Amino acid sequence: MKLRRWSLLILSGVAVAAFGQGDVGSSLPFTLTWTEGRCVRCETASELGRIQFVSRREAWAVGLVYGEQGAGDFIVVHTKDAGRTWRELPQTNQYAGDSDGPPAFSFLDPEHGWIAWSPSVEAELVRTQDAGLHWRHVSPPKYSQQSFQRIQFFDENDAYGTEVTTFFRTHNGGHTWTQTQIPHLRFIDRLLFPTPETGWIAGTDGQDFYVFRTTNGGCDWQESRTTPPRAPDSVRDLFFLGQDRGWLITWHHNDEGTYLFSTIDGGRSWTPEYDLSFQGKGKWASVVRFVSEKKGFVFVREDDGDKLVYTTDGGAHWLSQALPRSVYDCQLFEGDLLCSAGNSPSGFWLLTLHPR
Repeated sequence: MKLRRWSLLILSGVAVAAFGQGDVGSSLPFTLTWTEGRCVRCETASELGRIQFVSRREAWAVGLVYGEQGAGDFIVVHTKDAGRTWRELPQTNQYAGDSDGPPAFSFLDPEHGWIAWSPSVEAELVRTQDAGLHWRHVSPPKYSQQSFQRIQFFDENDAYGTEVTTFFRTHNGGHTWTQTQIPHLRFIDRLLFPTPETGWIAGTDGQDFYVFRTTNGGCDWQESRTTPPRAPDSVRDLFFLGQDRGWLITWHHNDEGTYLFSTIDGGRSWTPEYDLSFQGKGKWASVVRFVSEKKGFVFVREDDGDKLVYTTDGGAHWLSQALPRSVYDCQLFEGDLLCSAGNSPSGFWLLTLHPR
């Protein structure tokens, strides 16, 4: 693996940009549609985590124990009616103590998908070709000690996966895998491949955050190191719009909250967003998504409630709108943001954000 390095030191003194509260009576540049669902005869899941939509009506998600956010039991859940009802996939039940995260899944379309999880000591990787009616075992990497934390398939043969600090790739449907050790990281927090050739990996070493970029399918990686004002615990989210524009959320120790960074050069260098009104202590951003270079959205949870922070000028100014519940994960789908969300007592909520 060839590595090229860029380093960026971010000073702690930052300016604060103007921040306004969204006026409920004004015309917002988006519409929000909430769908409340229920899990039919579910024994494990009580709220939704990571999610992938394969159509407007069908989605797969990680079901979590309410309030755990990664510390309790996990199971894969499935909906075919736009989130109104969900059902568990019983064989994917997994306890967090047996792994480094929830089950991972990747779907090409409603019919074809893969799920990786650790039901016991040995990792499992299965695939379906009939929308989940039947599943067939696929061999995970022989030298993998645990299941993939993240997987992404592009077709029947080509796929990538991560396990702790190792990147894997296959070109024969998972029969054999090639591994690459990613340096510095304690854990690969994010894997993002918009195309089979171009992708990013992100994580931290407890002091800096690192973003690795490849343009040849993971054969070679370019390394970027950034030192933020406070030591990051993990990278909570990573999103790119095209090859150059990207955004990243860092999660910090001791209730220090989260911070938002952006790049305009494909991840070689990262700049902090200067508006601190939705960043820092007691403010926890979960998702950042841009639908264009101008229109972007950040979902934030604070002590006094949840809110959507948004920009219509590429981040020069940010506004906010209160939300009734917290958002966990979002997917850009046909121009809209389709998100998993939830709060007690019901955690099976979907949010559709339609930009105007």
